[in-house]
Amino acid sequence: MELKRVHASTLLQHHLFSSFTDDELGLLLKDAQLINLERDNLLFRQGEPAEHFYFLLDGMIKLYRVSPDGNEKVLELIGPHETFAEAIMFLDKKNYLVNAQALASSQLFSFSNKTYQQLLKNNSELAMALLGKLSIRLHQRINEIETLSLKNTTHRVVRYLIQSRTEQPEIDLPIPKRLIAARLSIQPETFSRIMRKLSDDNIIAVDGRQVTILDDERLLHYE
Repeated sequence: MELKRVHASTLLQHHLFSSFTDDELGLLLKDAQLINLERDNLLFRQGEPAEHFYFLLDGMIKLYRVSPDGNEKVLELIGPHETFAEAIMFLDKKNYLVNAQALASSQLFSFSNKTYQQLLKNNSELAMALLGKLSIRLHQRINEIETLSLKNTTHRVVRYLIQSRTEQPEIDLPIPKRLIAARLSIQPETFSRIMRKLSDDNIIAVDGRQVTILDDERLLHYE
């Protein structure tokens, strides 16, 4: 329980938990499980009963489906301090819609859907606060979808690099480039071509998974 409490402040920064009181968060953590996954471990499979949702503390989780012909389609990559599988709580069908696999050694919380739903039922103000936060996030996602749909592929790559940038010019890509391409809804060949063009224009330098931004201003306004 003490280990769970260490992460309480981190959880309260996420929209699913930010309106919880200390007591409510304590009740949720009481039933939670702390899970450690090694790289390539499966967390759950598509079609399995969905009784829990998850908060990733560290690592990377891939959500994907496999088509009838055996091709894998990556739907989302989950990074630290993100949740996944929570939407199923509010659906009639209570089975996971995707597969979840660790892309790196990962640690995550598994929360009981039943406990979370009961907390919402017990506190209408908590439920209304959650609806407000979800509404804001919905508008943000709509804007992201619009950007992916209307902007060209170069803009998506540039936007990804800018968002990945910290105070240092070096960016360590956390996953293979083909998975980044899938996340940006472009072909791996297209992603490589854009990165090569940015490198040829002396805007970035690429060394394996490390990308160094050489010219912030030109990258920001690159078309």
